[in-house]
Amino acid sequence: MFEANCMEEQPADIVARVLEEQSPCFVTAREGVRGVLVPLDEVYTEVLEAHPRVINARMKDLVRPGKDMAMYCVQVSLSDEKDAIRFTDEEGEPVLALVGAMRFLRWLEEEDGEVDEES
Repeated sequence: MFEANCMEEQPADIVARVLEEQSPCFVTAREGVRGVLVPLDEVYTEVLEAHPRVINARMKDLVRPGKDMAMYCVQVSLSDEKDAIRFTDEEGEPVLALVGAMRFLRWLEEEDGEVDEES
């Protein structure tokens, strides 16, 4: 897992790293406004589905230079993490999701608890 500030780093670079490493990224737009960009696979789809509302968006909008990624972070944050955003490729296949940071951390703790119980 890594962290990135989408106002200081290029969104395309952040997305490329998440996809290459298949690892979540804490994305910060400004103080107190952040989310977690996760690759959509069988593991992280569960945390996406834990949000009451999932908004669909296109990957090409996420990777554009500018403030689009920051606006997506603001949306997730201002919704009190009720919203998550699913990003699809040109074929409409889900690729990434931006989920609430606190919701993600709670999910991680639950996952760790389940692993401990199974041991």
